[in-house]
Amino acid sequence: MQNGERVKLQEQPLQILLRLLETPGELVSREKLWAQLWPDKTPEESDRSLRVAATKLRQALGDNSTSPRYIETVTRRGYQFIGKVTSVAAPAPAEESSQSLPDDQIQEQTQLPYRPALLVLLLILIALAFAGVWLYRWHRAKSLLSINDSDMIAVGGVTNATGDHYFDGVLSSALQAKLEESPYLNLVPAEKFRRLVPDSDVASQQDELQACVSLHAQVLLRGEILAQSPGYLLKVTVFQCSNGRALATQIDQAKTRDDVLQALNLASEQMRRTLNEPESSLQRFNVPLVQATTGSLGALKAFTQGEKKHLLGLESDSTEDYKLAIALDPEFALAYARLGSVYYNLEEYKVSQQFSQKAFDLREHATERERFYIVSRYYSGTGEIEPELQTLQLWRKIYPRDPIAANNLADMYLLLGEPEKALGLAETAVQLNPEMDHAYTNLASADLRTGKYAALNQLCNHPIPGKTDSVEFRVACFQGAFAQNDPAGMQAQLEKAKNDPAESEMLASAAWAALYRGQMSQANHLFSEAEQNARANHLGEFAAEVSLDQAALEADLGFPHQSQALARDASHQFPESPTVQAYAALALARSGDTSDALTAATHAAAQAPSDTVLNFAVLASVRAAMQVHKGDPAAAIRELEETRPFDFCSFMDLSPAYYRGEAYLQIRQFDKAAEEFKRVIGQQASFPESPYLVLSQLELGRTFQLREDRVHADLAYRAVADIWKGADPGFPPLQQLHAYQREMAKP
Repeated sequence: MQNGERVKLQEQPLQILLRLLETPGELVSREKLWAQLWPDKTPEESDRSLRVAATKLRQALGDNSTSPRYIETVTRRGYQFIGKVTSVAAPAPAEESSQSLPDDQIQEQTQLPYRPALLVLLLILIALAFAGVWLYRWHRAKSLLSINDSDMIAVGGVTNATGDHYFDGVLSSALQAKLEESPYLNLVPAEKFRRLVPDSDVASQQDELQACVSLHAQVLLRGEILAQSPGYLLKVTVFQCSNGRALATQIDQAKTRDDVLQALNLASEQMRRTLNEPESSLQRFNVPLVQATTGSLGALKAFTQGEKKHLLGLESDSTEDYKLAIALDPEFALAYARLGSVYYNLEEYKVSQQFSQKAFDLREHATERERFYIVSRYYSGTGEIEPELQTLQLWRKIYPRDPIAANNLADMYLLLGEPEKALGLAETAVQLNPEMDHAYTNLASADLRTGKYAALNQLCNHPIPGKTDSVEFRVACFQGAFAQNDPAGMQAQLEKAKNDPAESEMLASAAWAALYRGQMSQANHLFSEAEQNARANHLGEFAAEVSLDQAALEADLGFPHQSQALARDASHQFPESPTVQAYAALALARSGDTSDALTAATHAAAQAPSDTVLNFAVLASVRAAMQVHKGDPAAAIRELEETRPFDFCSFMDLSPAYYRGEAYLQIRQFDKAAEEFKRVIGQQASFPESPYLVLSQLELGRTFQLREDRVHADLAYRAVADIWKGADPGFPPLQQLHAYQREMAKP
């Protein structure tokens, strides 16, 4: 009995209690309980059943695993009963006597040995009785909480009801982090919820419930901190979205301010159990909040302010909040990681890598999910392709409902030139979080590069405000219009990008399109405009990268002096940027300045020794170009074998396979030359505006011509002539085309 009500305890929890009471204060191993209660199950199944039964027993006893009064867990070993047990010993039986006793005395002596057993049973019933109400409430909550791993859960804020402003805007991000750690719970993405409820710390419960309904979630989980004497009370409650009914509440106490995060951690952990998360998941994904975020409420408050600005796109403004967070807690790993991400978006790559390195060093001070974020960002900064790809793949495997994991992996496959793999991931990211604007950009890029123009046009012609407004998205639409020979569509995207801080990206793409058509004068004008626009918007390193794109193309199109001037200027402006130094080296090497190319390449390799693409694609191409200028195309081919895995990497724009084809042509290995040129031409969808497509078509014609295959040579030359029908008359490749045609026309 408990509070006047009878307790009904299920068989397995009762059996556990009886076995623990047999040896109070002593450990009863998991293996022994498995063998006695679940002899036919596997160890994994038995362990899961044992944890569930132990939890039910604690609920019945009103006990708590973190501060036990009766049942104590000995991690990975078993359980023991630590409550007070009063034993009543049975008296020793009297020796047999030949002397006769009265019947009433015989009856009394016969009954005495049974009394202790009755007393022990009575003690057990008393121990169970006071948990009746709790058991009833627990069963009732379980019947209300028919939550499974497919039901969506919206996470609201933590209301400060203490009257102490110290807790304003502090605990919501901690609650979010604790729940996001779970791969089992199907959470509404935080940024998706924040678009409807910008400041959940002060939002009403009704506002959050309305947002929950509009997002098609089943339940809302929100917290509250209250003052009590002494200390504070932390509550985490789950509500049914459709009617606002409270389904379950978990409560924990904090004696002081310093204990508040620990109390929130315990209440959140118990709520995860209440939401039916398996114990095996809780065992693995359950880093204490103080370790996963910070033990400083001041640091957490500053971080939360930074997160709000970050979600609103106020990247520059958020840096001061994140910096304050790490000043208050120098071991706040996630704050360092956010600074690394923000500075990367601001194109301050050196500063970004410094913060990413610090976050990486402190990655054990984070949840498992955030560790994936930190580690993948770190390898992205160092350029280490293989470990970054492995990290993203594992992140995606463990957290299949995390849109960031899907989106970042899609981004990676696009970089590597594998758009088919990127497409499904980008679609998944949009489905998981329709509020993630970068996911739409990746989806548009994947549609473009797989030649799915109908899907791309649907995205581009039916924009979603706030999701498809980025210049990067518009560039994909511009390239799609170019691929479909749609001048009006191209112009529409150019107009939409005007006055955007990132307009330089669109102008650079338009310059490439002009070069594809042989319109060198227009391309130079657009490149110059893109560079000036980037500088005006404080994108200095991107401005240098635009100049280096122009320099590399001019080197390959027959303008060596202009190429060298642009490359040297960019190299001098950014001597500490390995990317700038590497691409400057490529332009210099292709234009014939092998001495300065070697200097820049050596500098780049020393600055970024782990960068995969830089060392095995860009610098390998530099070495190959230097071999060509030494008159050794065979050596150039050997150097270019290193680039083969990255031939279609987005950073290389089809150039390595073109260079390899040129080298094979020089040593008159026509079949291999033709194979390389055809590989480039086969990437028309992936890089529709790359001049290397047309240059490869031109040299494929030359390959056929040298093999005396006039029919195919003529077809290739006609295709090139059609593309360059509006080219500048002095465009060197056009003049080369005419020379080839004149040579072939000779009898």
